[in-house]
Amino acid sequence: MFKSEWKPATCLPAGRLNCRGFQVRKPRRLVSGFLTFLLFLSLVAPSLAYSFAVFGDNQGNYPVLKAMIAKIKQEKGLDFIVSVGDVVPYGEEAHYIKYKKLIGELSLPLYQTIGNHDAVGGGWKIFEKYFGPRYYTFDYQGDRFIVLDNSLSQSFDSVQFSWLKEQLAKPGAGHKFVIMHKPVFDPSELYKDHIMSSRAVTEELIRLFTKYKVDYVLAGHIHGYARSERNGVTYIVSAGAGGPLYLPPQFGGFFNYVIITVDPNRISDRVVHIYDQEQ
Repeated sequence: MFKSEWKPATCLPAGRLNCRGFQVRKPRRLVSGFLTFLLFLSLVAPSLAYSFAVFGDNQGNYPVLKAMIAKIKQEKGLDFIVSVGDVVPYGEEAHYIKYKKLIGELSLPLYQTIGNHDAVGGGWKIFEKYFGPRYYTFDYQGDRFIVLDNSLSQSFDSVQFSWLKEQLAKPGAGHKFVIMHKPVFDPSELYKDHIMSSRAVTEELIRLFTKYKVDYVLAGHIHGYARSERNGVTYIVSAGAGGPLYLPPQFGGFFNYVIITVDPNRISDRVVHIYDQEQ
C-alpha cells in the first residue's frame, strides 16, 4: 500500500528550505496588517453606536423625577438626554432652577424641548434664559436632531414651519429625529384631540416626515407612553416623568422614560418603567 511521506511545510522553521526547495517565510505583513485592522475596529466601532434617554412631563413632581434620575444613572453608555418638555408646573423660574439642578446630577448633555406648561405666563422667556432657543437643531455622529416649539397654539408659525422644511431638506444627515412637545397624532388612539392644533398642519407634518425619511418623531404631552409606526416613521410619546397619568395602565399609563440606541444599520428603542412594581 502506498504510504505518503508528505509533511506540511509549516513543520520547518521559517527561513529554511522546505522539501521542494521553496523558502518558508513568516507572513509579517499579513499579520501586521490584520492587527492594524483589529486596532482600527476597536477604536472606531464604539463610536458608530450611541444611546440616549428620552423623557417628559415631570411638571414639578420631584419625587418621580428623582426616581427617574436614579434609574437613568444605572443605564450604561448613555451619550446624552432629551426632554420633550413640561418640566415646570406653570412657567415659574424657581421650578426651572430646581429642575436644572436636579437634572444636572446626570452629568450628561441635555437637549431641552419647551412644553405648554413651560411657556405659559411668560415662562417661555425663562426657558430661553436657562436653555436657549425654543427651536433648534443639533448633530450627533452624523445624525440630525430637529427640536421644535409647538408649546402654544401660536408657537408653530409659518416662520418655524419654513425653517423646519429647510432643515429636513438639508443633505448629509444619516438618521433624522424630530423632537416636539405635542404629538402630531396620538399613538395610543385614546386622546386623539390632545395633539398640536390644526389638523391641516399635523397632516402636512406627517407627510413631510415620510417624504424626508425621518426615522423617529419624539413627543410628550399625553401623560404616559405610546408608540406607533406610520410609513416607515416611528412615533413615540414619553410623557411619564411625573405629571398625572392620563392613559390606563394597560395602555401605557405608567411613569417611564425611553432609551434609544442608534447603530449604523438600525435604531432600537425600549421603554423603561421608573417604578418596577408598575411592570
